[in-house]
Parts: sequence; structure tokens; C-alpha cells
Amino acid sequence: MRAIKIDPANRTIEEIELAVDPNRSLSELRSIIGAEKLELIPLDKGINLLAGLHDEQKPSFGFCELDEPVIHGVAVILGGSPHRLRSLRENKASFDMIVDWR
Repeated sequence: MRAIKIDPANRTIEEIELAVDPNRSLSELRSIIGAEKLELIPLDKGINLLAGLHDEQKPSFGFCELDEPVIHGVAVILGGSPHRLRSLRENKASFDMIVDWR
């Protein structure tokens, strides 16, 4: 499943391919994000962000022209709905233009 990984510590945005369907198991996402407990944040219709629970000690990012949400630590962006995640249609270039390192 195609996704975007955003890492504010390294200031990188990359396209990744998930081997495990996140609708069946979150183990791969937990490993990528580096957190046991994940928070799902709907960003827009068909775009969902998964991140570890809020930790202000970690480097963060947000999105241009939006004050919220500020995401602390690594996040993965997927498509679909909060109830059924799918491959992301948007590409890396879309996120290169809107991610704001904090």
C-alpha cells in the first residue's frame, strides 16, 4: 500500500510501500513511526495522517497556512477514510510543497 512518510528529525518526505495492510494490523506502522500508540488524524477527504501520541520533545512539522495540527515525530499519510485506509493517491511532490518544518 502506497504511503508518504514524514520525518521531521531528518526533514525528509518519502514515498513508501507498506507490506502489511494497516486495516488488518498496525504493527508495521508502529515500527515505522516508532510508537506503540497511534493517533489517526483526518487531514482532508481521502487523506489520513497516522502519528504517535503527542510528544512535544520530538521535532515537529505542520502544513503551510494551517496552525493545526502540529505533528511531533514521524508520521505516515495514507488515503481512504478513517474507517478504511487505502493507498494514497497524492504523490511526494504534493507534500514537498505544503510541509512546514517547525
